[in-house]
Amino acid sequence: MKKKKEPRWEREQKQRKNNQSRKVIIYILVFISLILFVGFSWRILNLFRNSVWDGDNRLNLVLNIQPVTIASFDPGSQTMSFLTIPDGTYIEAAGEYGPYRIEKIYPLGKLEGKGIELLADSIELYFGMPIDGWLDVRENWQMSVGIKSFFSRLIGLTLKDKSLTNLSRWDLFRLWLMVARTRSHKIEVIDLGETTVAEDFILPDGQEAQRIDNQRISRVVSNLFTDYRLREEGLAMAMMNASGETGLATKRARLITNIGGRLIEVGDWSEKVKGCQIKTTAAVKKSYTSQKLTKVFGCQIQSDLGEDSRWDILIILGQNEES
Repeated sequence: MKKKKEPRWEREQKQRKNNQSRKVIIYILVFISLILFVGFSWRILNLFRNSVWDGDNRLNLVLNIQPVTIASFDPGSQTMSFLTIPDGTYIEAAGEYGPYRIEKIYPLGKLEGKGIELLADSIELYFGMPIDGWLDVRENWQMSVGIKSFFSRLIGLTLKDKSLTNLSRWDLFRLWLMVARTRSHKIEVIDLGETTVAEDFILPDGQEAQRIDNQRISRVVSNLFTDYRLREEGLAMAMMNASGETGLATKRARLITNIGGRLIEVGDWSEKVKGCQIKTTAAVKKSYTSQKLTKVFGCQIQSDLGEDSRWDILIILGQNEES
């Protein structure tokens, strides 16, 4: 028996329903795809936005390993430098804590709620070199002979646990690529215990100890950690102390001169100010040097120096905001 043919109007009605269903499904799929695309784009954007390294210029890191080590990477010359600081070496801990053994500063930072940042700040100020980031691997690794494989393992560890570093995953990936490409003869490892930078001094309890001499370590830093792009720009800089703290500008000046900066004047500002300011001529506001200094000192940048100024950049160190 033949199946009764559906009336035309029923077939058209079903067709319209099917078309509407397909449209709904397509809209849902487009909406889901849009959400996934936006989410993926946001993650990619965060990778770049949270980056602390441009991948083209020198990067200085503190490695909280055994012993504490400063690592520096220069993409331009494809060189890597590692400066190890022997346990028992005293440096001044940042924040007026006084002299501390290098391996005891991290536990002090944990106790004070500052963690590895206290160690990084202490090394930056005492050694007179900008520190861009840190790897907080603690006692889990020890410096070994195979430095490339050792450091690659450190990067792998921090990729798995982002809390171990302030670098973004994009920073870590580019750093891993640089380490892989660097030839062995362009890697330098210096143990400060085997140099002449240490001097004897007396602790408050009368015991003898050794600490790093500022002037001697400045020569080592200048040789190993020069920022070639900053040096090539050769901009004339001045640093002025507006904090009321005696000698602040002289102490901070090493952060510029030790890496090749052209600092032509250090002195006191005529009045006290809050915070930190960087004043530039309009021509150099977007220069590499200006952007580098904003990161090093955490200053606001203003292009209000006249073109006839004897300085290209003026750094004014004021009082802490909470003071």
